[in-house]
Amino acid sequence: MPLFALLGGASMSEEARTKILIVDDEENIRHLLRLAFEDGFEVVEAVDGMDAFDKALELKPHIILSDIMMPRLDGYGLYRKIKSRPETASIPFVFLSAKKDVDERVAGLEMGADDYITKPFSIKELKAKVRSITKKINDMKELGSLEGLLREVDLVDVIQLIEMGRKTGMLLLESSWGPGRVYFDQGGPVYAMTERWKGIEAFYTMLSWKDGRFRLDQKVVSIEPNIEHSGGQELLMEGVRLADEMEESLRSLPPTETVLQPTDNAGDAEGELWEVVNAYNGGTAISSALEISKLPPYLFYRFTNVALSTGLLGGQTDASIKIDLLRKIRTTLEKL
Repeated sequence: MPLFALLGGASMSEEARTKILIVDDEENIRHLLRLAFEDGFEVVEAVDGMDAFDKALELKPHIILSDIMMPRLDGYGLYRKIKSRPETASIPFVFLSAKKDVDERVAGLEMGADDYITKPFSIKELKAKVRSITKKINDMKELGSLEGLLREVDLVDVIQLIEMGRKTGMLLLESSWGPGRVYFDQGGPVYAMTERWKGIEAFYTMLSWKDGRFRLDQKVVSIEPNIEHSGGQELLMEGVRLADEMEESLRSLPPTETVLQPTDNAGDAEGELWEVVNAYNGGTAISSALEISKLPPYLFYRFTNVALSTGLLGGQTDASIKIDLLRKIRTTLEKL
């Protein structure tokens, strides 16, 4: 289901009412972008960061596309000024830069920018990204509340909507994994908890949930933050990486009802790997070992996969299965 349909977004074209502020000290770049967007978009130009800030305060654009290296006030300085004012703080911001260094891109995203695109760029791709960003913002503005099903909308998309709309409130989740809570302050996640984990571990764990319901309760509450991070996008990117890694580990593992046990080499395990191997003592199903382990799923499945591939864990032998069965029968008889 399209995201705008689920969230009640309008079906009319978003472009006809989208105002874009293009910021670049090079006239040819501004001219190129104007030609790309003026058919259906309202385009405003600024020659540097100071000019752009004044126009942003006056015209309230729907999105800002800004170069980084400019006289008087560079793109980073412009971003900070835009986000420091309540009347402009929610405007999506995209960096357009000739700087291709990975650290520069990470720095821009860590600041909270909605995207970082390097020059030369594809006009087609840039327009697609602008449409995607502005559509999500328009969807968010039309919502009094945000709720839906995780099988229809990925939690990552939900969090991006909250971030771009700079919403404050508690995101409530109900899943087969149990309940989860994430509190956002001005669009940034500052607190997370599930039944078993809190803080960053809870946040990363919930990003892998694919079933259940979600609802944003937009109430300001007093809460002690348990998530520390330099930028929402950086946090989300790391969470997506860990969720993808967990899915890959699960595909490599046998079914979760499979019983595994430590091998004679298990003594070589250390740290978190030892903790996972120890959860299989006596022969334990993968799903049960997860409950025994103190590690969150995205770490537990990865280390189980490592333990299997390095020979620290193995399937039960016929003899060990018989011993385990006899042990269970004896335990049952003792309870009678």
